[in-house]
Parts: sequence; C-alpha cells; structure tokens
Amino acid sequence: MSRTDQGPSKTATTALTAIGVVTGVVVAVLASDVILGVIIGSAFIAIAVGLLRLWAGGTPRSHHP
Repeated sequence: MSRTDQGPSKTATTALTAIGVVTGVVVAVLASDVILGVIIGSAFIAIAVGLLRLWAGGTPRSHHP
C-alpha cells in the first residue's frame, strides 16, 4: 500500500540535519563557544526541516490526547 500524502524524503531530511550539525560545529570552533554552536545548529535544523515539510506538503505530526 502506498501513502496518499507524501512527506519530505529521508535523504533530504538527513542532508539538512548533517548541514545543521556541520554548521553548529563550525560556529562552535570559530567562536570558541559551544553553546552558541549548539544554538545555531539546532535552529538551522529546526527551521530547515520545518520548511522542507511545509514545502513538501507533509502533514504535521498528530498529537495524542
């Protein structure tokens, strides 16, 4: 059976996550501040993956009562 609503591909999500991790590490090394690197990396991952899901037309996660 195939799903009727196709979300973003796992490859694209993995690539964006990897870019976010690399960005966080680079910022942490250049700024000599690990917290700043974690903030930048996690913000990139959250925004990029969220926009990818929105662009791909994926449904948001269902919330359990």
